[in-house]
Amino acid sequence: MTRKYLIVCVILLFGKAVSSQELLTPDEAISQTIENNFGIKIAKKDIEVATNNATRTAVGFGPVVNASAGTSVNLGGSNQKFSNGNENTVTTAASYSGNAAVSGTYTIYDQTRNVSLEQLREVLNLTNLQLRFTIESNILQLMSRYYEVARLASTLQVLDETMAVSNRRVERVSYQYEYGQGLRLDILNAEVDVQRDSINYYNTKQLLTNAKRDLNVIMGLPIDADFAVDTSVIYQALTLQGLRENLLDDNIELQLLDKNVHINQYDLQLIEAEKKPTLGATGTLNYSQQKNPSTAFITSSNSRGVNVGLNLSWNLFDGGIRRIRKQNTEIQLQTLQLQRSQLVQELERDLTNAWESYQNALFILHSEEINLSTSQLNFERTEEQFNLGQASSIEFRQAQLNLLNAATNLNNAKYDAKLIEINLLQLAGTLLAE
Repeated sequence: MTRKYLIVCVILLFGKAVSSQELLTPDEAISQTIENNFGIKIAKKDIEVATNNATRTAVGFGPVVNASAGTSVNLGGSNQKFSNGNENTVTTAASYSGNAAVSGTYTIYDQTRNVSLEQLREVLNLTNLQLRFTIESNILQLMSRYYEVARLASTLQVLDETMAVSNRRVERVSYQYEYGQGLRLDILNAEVDVQRDSINYYNTKQLLTNAKRDLNVIMGLPIDADFAVDTSVIYQALTLQGLRENLLDDNIELQLLDKNVHINQYDLQLIEAEKKPTLGATGTLNYSQQKNPSTAFITSSNSRGVNVGLNLSWNLFDGGIRRIRKQNTEIQLQTLQLQRSQLVQELERDLTNAWESYQNALFILHSEEINLSTSQLNFERTEEQFNLGQASSIEFRQAQLNLLNAATNLNNAKYDAKLIEINLLQLAGTLLAE
């Protein structure tokens, strides 16, 4: 895309000064959306979780250390009689015992950990792609609402000037009636048209207010925040061949599917890794003590020790479960490849349809520009004849409505073409690049 061209719709009759509201450009709206949109914020939180999961700690590369301790008290007594007649009685004799231990385990070798870590890192990459998908989806909604606001704002300017023209018409037919050159019916018709124009104006104004609220929700701003939008439109110099090339390389749906294929391929590696042995080490530090009553044969004792060891496990045969898992994983990968082929075909169809719609929309835009120029010329001549008394009030109104419809149709064509262009960029995967 080496060149861009700007089509600015200038409506000579309906020109109006820009409002003093702060201007919100499309780029500023996109920045606000990326920063404040709740859906995007949620997707960013998913990335934080995936980032935590894609670490050596999360898959068990670190050692595990446990500590335990306990104590007990035993209260009791005894009564002993000996053959010589002596008797020994002990009451409320207490004995105490306690123990403590620190144990640790560490996996020295386990190939499944390495494969799981690589798979989780790919899941993190997938989550980043999902964030991009969320951003693109919200930008599509944003641009749809933004240009709807622009369309309604342009239409409101047209209707505002239409009311001004209709009021001048009432004044004109009133003067004609006062000087005996017109009919009372002309005044009534002109007043009815003013009321109709006023109703259209206020209905459009309400639609504009609602559209701004919709736009604020997408941008994550207070719903009653007010602003003006840029009603000019820039169209890019696109080619169907360039869009097709970008689609195969950059389309987000294709990238998501390809990443899922890559992640599923790690399942095959995990099955192979499970065939390898696992080596681990253990260690324990023990301490225990006991204190008995003074009448006991052993009044106190304690012991301490260290125990270390290695353990090796190797699943030599699992009854054929891994074989079934491998077959199912391979079938799933084949299914994903079929889904990719289907998706490519559907995307190419959507791109071709959108391209033809875009070309048609640009043709309609050009035709509406010509139609507006013709309608304006017709209105200017009819207005001159009306002021000279050579055209009726009804003829003047019809020329006014023709100009209003031409201006409205041009607004619609201008923004319809832009929205189709944005859809083309999204299909080609270059929406965020722009």
